[in-house]
Amino acid sequence: MSLPPIAVSAPGKVLFAGGFLVLDRQHTGLVFGLNARIHAIARQRPSAAATAQVDIISDGHTSIVEVESPQFRDARWLYRVGFRDVLAGGNDAAVHVEQVRDQEDAGFSASGNKFVETTLRYVLTYVARGFVPGGKEGILGRGPVKVTILADHDYYSQPTSSGPASLVQGQSSSGSGEWRDFSVRLSEAHKTGLGSSAALVTSLVSALLAWCLQKREFDDETPLNQRTIHNLAQAAHCAAQGKVGSGFDVAAAVYGSCLYRRFTPTILENVGEPSSAGFGERLRLCVDDLQRESKWDVEVASQAVRIPQSLLLVMCDVDCGSETPGMVKKVLQWRKEKTDEATLLWNALQQGQEDLCRELRRLAAVEAVDSDFTALKDIILTVRSLVREMSVKSGVPIEPPVITELLDFCSSIPGVVGGVAPGAGGYDAVALLLKNDPAVLKTLQARLEGWKSQDDTGAKIGNVKLLGVKQENDGIRIEEGDRYHGWVNPDS
Repeated sequence: MSLPPIAVSAPGKVLFAGGFLVLDRQHTGLVFGLNARIHAIARQRPSAAATAQVDIISDGHTSIVEVESPQFRDARWLYRVGFRDVLAGGNDAAVHVEQVRDQEDAGFSASGNKFVETTLRYVLTYVARGFVPGGKEGILGRGPVKVTILADHDYYSQPTSSGPASLVQGQSSSGSGEWRDFSVRLSEAHKTGLGSSAALVTSLVSALLAWCLQKREFDDETPLNQRTIHNLAQAAHCAAQGKVGSGFDVAAAVYGSCLYRRFTPTILENVGEPSSAGFGERLRLCVDDLQRESKWDVEVASQAVRIPQSLLLVMCDVDCGSETPGMVKKVLQWRKEKTDEATLLWNALQQGQEDLCRELRRLAAVEAVDSDFTALKDIILTVRSLVREMSVKSGVPIEPPVITELLDFCSSIPGVVGGVAPGAGGYDAVALLLKNDPAVLKTLQARLEGWKSQDDTGAKIGNVKLLGVKQENDGIRIEEGDRYHGWVNPDS
């Protein structure tokens, strides 16, 4: 009997304050979720889709998983999945996941996707540890599974914008018929820095868990709850991106807007490599928080700080992008070499963030149309000056000169309270706070039209536009499967 698809979405994020500070448990980060989402839709893989060349059975021990991202060229991946060794005891390593690379004539990519493959390995290993052999349906529920991944267009730089109207009217940038064909390979797409990898891993973890366990809701009474998804997504995402980062982006993808304090890194380090003996059991104990010496100590204060209705958070894309892991390593090296200097600066930034949170809470409590944003503007300028100081001392372009010029320009426009280079900074999209007034938004968009800049390092901006996203509090959620017409074909 055919089962209906299970669709899950996870939001993007903007680390408005606390970039780099969130790497240290002594500090926190203020994260706002965004209504730009990545969707993962899991369903039975039709038998007609199996090619003759893939000689694989689905008997509870071996199967196949197909993953596609139809908005991009050459973005279909086929995987052989072997459960036999894990179910039989074996050396308790990870479930065997191998990409089938000789199926290009059938439309499958020969290039890999480390985030997809790593997530498959971690989720299916976790599920296999709690699976009782004997059911002919197998671990994957009803045999081979196919997962379709769809991303709201604001995750990637586009030549045209969805415009600011949707922001004023409170509409989402996604919806039926609104997913775009990006017409490029995934490796050629320019990210805007909204947390695509974390949202991808979180939605894929959620959809696979829901499919394997046949659960269609999130609650605290079943294995499919936010804590399980968070812990498993953190493990998979950390492994896929080279064991760097604080995990705030995954936390936002699961819980939405939050004040975040990172977990102790040894929690995931103790899990070890998938190829090592005992990995499966260590992963299960980690995800279920049963490790004796490494309990999860992450702190996620969901919706602790919200943006007042009198303000609007907008993202401004500069179509450049930066590699966050490399920037993080350089900042950490500077902090190691100049500990006293870095500690003073980080403590000052933490104080600035606390001042920011306090002022946002005050404004939210008042909710006056004619609120005075002078204090908020001054706090943002202070935080930015500290970030620039860290840029100079670490030698990392956290707020590069071209971004400084852009933020100063935007902040000079009446009604724009201020803005930051969020997260790890660099050349990703900047975040702006402005009065929630259509006239202010319209003026900002008009003033940015044709705006260009270049600094002495050769960095330049020549395609500035407002993204069609806004702040959103919700984290992961189950979606209606019938909203994906035209992108998800149940017969293929």
